[in-house]
Amino acid sequence: MYRKSTGGLWLEIVLFTISSLFLYHTGMGVALFLVPLQVVASRRGVRALVAACGVFLAVFLAIRLFPLLQPGTPSPDVLVAVEVGFVLVLLIGMVIVNLPFRGRPRTLVMLLSATAVAALAAVPAAMLLPGYAPFQQSMTNLFSDVSKTLSGVISSADVTAGSFFASLLVPARLQALTQAYVLRSFLADVVVLLSFSWWAGQASAARTSALLGVRPTFRFAAFRIEGWYVWPLIFSGALILADLFFGISVWAYVAWNVGLVLLFLYGLQGMAILRFLFEKHGIPRILWLLLIAALVVLAASPRAGLFVILAVPLLGVSENWIRFRVPRNTAPTEES
Repeated sequence: MYRKSTGGLWLEIVLFTISSLFLYHTGMGVALFLVPLQVVASRRGVRALVAACGVFLAVFLAIRLFPLLQPGTPSPDVLVAVEVGFVLVLLIGMVIVNLPFRGRPRTLVMLLSATAVAALAAVPAAMLLPGYAPFQQSMTNLFSDVSKTLSGVISSADVTAGSFFASLLVPARLQALTQAYVLRSFLADVVVLLSFSWWAGQASAARTSALLGVRPTFRFAAFRIEGWYVWPLIFSGALILADLFFGISVWAYVAWNVGLVLLFLYGLQGMAILRFLFEKHGIPRILWLLLIAALVVLAASPRAGLFVILAVPLLGVSENWIRFRVPRNTAPTEES
């Protein structure tokens, strides 16, 4: 981090916060809105990050609540409260990831700690909201509108009885699919969003401020998780299989969330192995980018998607027994 005047500090906070707000309100930019806040943290420290999160939250609430001040406006929709709560959880998560503890643990531990806080915040909502009539009515209205929009986008030629596209045009079915996805993957979504935002913010800050003292602190090819993580992966996988065949009630949601988080982490380790091999053999960076693009395309494919989603994490898991990352100047039989 580097120092500037107080005026320059607040100007930077305001500019990056405006960028974050703009991204949040531009559709797909929601996945990127935490990156400018992480840039602030990397350049200015956690206090500046807290200030930026405060500014973001104040403006965000003003945008959401200002229409309610107009005469005759109905009370706030419960979906607005849920959205505010979700954004608040993500902002708190970013602060946790960047906390400068003395003897600070590795960033992975901080990410998982932030995810645990998100889990604690989500449990009351998951228990109370399904039985809250105004929430269910708001969800019904929302998915009715979404289904109408999809019906105008999806060609009738693509819709056959019993097909996946046909289910998207039935509001109740679409709502059930979305609910099943959210309940099983909420923590994985939080981990993906926080970890990507941390990495992208660190990289952006390092590129724009290299001459001012900011240096990258993360090398992807060196990413590795401890061997004991494989045991909760195996246990959660067994519970997921039990749920698929027999059904295990509420424990299924815990198993799915934990299992998908660990699958993502081992997927990162698998990609880190490939990145190390690319660097070791001097393979051009453009081919690495093409590999990532190819894996994304394959993962989106109905037939190859499951193979890619499982094969890359299995490569990461296999490093518990097979040593892939051997430096060029080290013999394969030598210890690191």
